[in-house]
Amino acid sequence: MATLTVKNVRIIDPVSRRYETATLTVPVEGADKTVDGEGLMAFPAFVDVHVHLRDPGFTEKETLDTGAAAALHGGYGHILAMANTKPVMTGGAIADFYARAKALPLHAYTVSALTKDLKGEVLVDMEEAARLGAVGFSDDGFPVDNMDLLKEGLLRAKALDLPVSLHEEDPAYVKNPGVDSRFAPAFGLKGAEAMAEYSLSARDLSLAHYLGAKLDIQHISCALTARLVAAFAESGAKVLGEITPHHLTMTGEDVKTYGTLAKMNPPLRTAMDASDLAKFIGHENFCIATDHAPHTAEEKNRPLKNAPSGITGLETAFVLLYTELVLKEKCTLEDLIAAMTKIPADFYKLPHKGVAGGEFVLFDPEGETAVDEAFFRGKSHNSPLIGKTFKGKIKGICVKGKYHAFE
Repeated sequence: MATLTVKNVRIIDPVSRRYETATLTVPVEGADKTVDGEGLMAFPAFVDVHVHLRDPGFTEKETLDTGAAAALHGGYGHILAMANTKPVMTGGAIADFYARAKALPLHAYTVSALTKDLKGEVLVDMEEAARLGAVGFSDDGFPVDNMDLLKEGLLRAKALDLPVSLHEEDPAYVKNPGVDSRFAPAFGLKGAEAMAEYSLSARDLSLAHYLGAKLDIQHISCALTARLVAAFAESGAKVLGEITPHHLTMTGEDVKTYGTLAKMNPPLRTAMDASDLAKFIGHENFCIATDHAPHTAEEKNRPLKNAPSGITGLETAFVLLYTELVLKEKCTLEDLIAAMTKIPADFYKLPHKGVAGGEFVLFDPEGETAVDEAFFRGKSHNSPLIGKTFKGKIKGICVKGKYHAFE
């Protein structure tokens, strides 16, 4: 093995609790390489526990290979794929996923669907899914309406010591998905009410806490939902709250500017929600998750009511949050790094080696990242950030024994 040496780099590593300026030396493939780390920072490779890789079944949007390329470009070394593939991620599909993921340049994991075909009617063989490598269970995109079914699923997941990850939107309060009901009338729609999220979250947090099961509340959009997660965590619940970059930095007003590129499930909310959500970065029960959702240009060019929800996020998440949160003093850099590394990795029991173990991102805080069509390594470019420039630049990432430099 060759050696990668990064001289005089500032290390911020919550995984190994290492915070210092030092010379970093790790084994890598290929030839020896030395990088001048003066003015650079080294963080643990980022972890995203909510990614749509679309493979198998929807490879016109993304593939395992293009999704991995996008993740690396954004500084991610560990990604967790959702189950809404075709076929749905259960049984043999899980085995096939891991057989293919071995060749990827990063660590890729998958959840299993919680219910067969994501229909919320019959639980999958959860024990088989765990044996095949699923690190959790989720019907993401669809709430679980049947409380008795969810109770059984949580109990079986608890016995496996794996989390259940839930999309919390009560259909009774969603007339048109993707746009908040307070902003929807401008587009001739009724939209989705905020209550859809926090009412169902309260139910499921109560159930999981009562059972002692691990629960991941996905892509939180409402400040009240975050406060519920924090309250249950304080009471001893085994809970993780995901917060996305777009819910932290955009609001329902942005639908007027970006149209379908600002259509999300759950929707973008108010400026107060976005501001209050940032206050939970630094809380040990909250992480950053991108909900990376690639779609084709044809799909996103449909009318707002008919277009699919979601945007890409892997390649822009860190520079966006560094610019909009850290530099504007809405959270500390150390807290943001923990929310993108140690906190999600610990909750899902992902084996992160940290900076000293050779899994790290090199970041130039004085650089700039210009986002245009040519910037993306992923297959789909459905992002409202095209045309924007952000402070800071990811210079490279080391993962699985190889260093990838970005110029």
